[in-house]
Amino acid sequence: MEKQCFVMMPVSDQEGYALGHFKRVYEYIIVPACRAAGFWPARADESIVDPWDLTRNIIDSDLAICDLSARTQNVLYGLAIRQALSVPVTIIKDIKTQSADILEFGAVEYDESLRIDTVQNAIQALSEALKSSFDNKGEYSTILNRLRIGPGQLALANQGQSTDSTALAHTPEGQAENISMQESALPIISPLPDDVGDVITQGDIDKMKVGDFLFHINYGKGELKSVKVMGKDKLASVHFEAGSKTLVLATAGYFRRINKIS
Repeated sequence: MEKQCFVMMPVSDQEGYALGHFKRVYEYIIVPACRAAGFWPARADESIVDPWDLTRNIIDSDLAICDLSARTQNVLYGLAIRQALSVPVTIIKDIKTQSADILEFGAVEYDESLRIDTVQNAIQALSEALKSSFDNKGEYSTILNRLRIGPGQLALANQGQSTDSTALAHTPEGQAENISMQESALPIISPLPDDVGDVITQGDIDKMKVGDFLFHINYGKGELKSVKVMGKDKLASVHFEAGSKTLVLATAGYFRRINKIS
């Protein structure tokens, strides 16, 4: 039986977008990406009438996509359910929609112009993100992990790993001034390894290529497996010890240089 990917996205015309825009997003980007990743896409407005069936699909689908473009409430509702249950979900949004720090959770951005060249890039990036989300479905929610609540913390406890706050360090004094205030509020790997250096710069990002190593403040040391240009950003698939992540490379302080590879 083919795996199902439940798609939560704006289903009606939204202010600031052309008529039928999100239908085209679904047909041009989401459906081809799902098929390339081995999933059968389904949207709520295609067949679901009963609200309980909607909730059941949000919960039971093998994978889900949440398109946060235009910030519609139904999508946020579905995302909250998937995150609360720690079941795999891939977040996407268009470039024009401002959503603070959502890219840090592995979101894939696409160009709302839907030009053919950008569409092809978006299909490939989303397909890779879907595969990564499903392959890492055993991992608990990134959001809940950062908040140190939910099912993931029970899993850690069962493995005998401490979730005591003393095991998590705050950002130490004397680190680079351009590290964001938000980063200091996140649980970080502590202590940082000796070979971890400064926060990466835009110059570092521009030079990065497959096979390079970097350090992420939450995930640890990782190797770049693929790097794609998405609009103004670089979307990278990075293999960490805990599994692969699809992340947008940024200078926000989450990524650090590795001075030497041991």
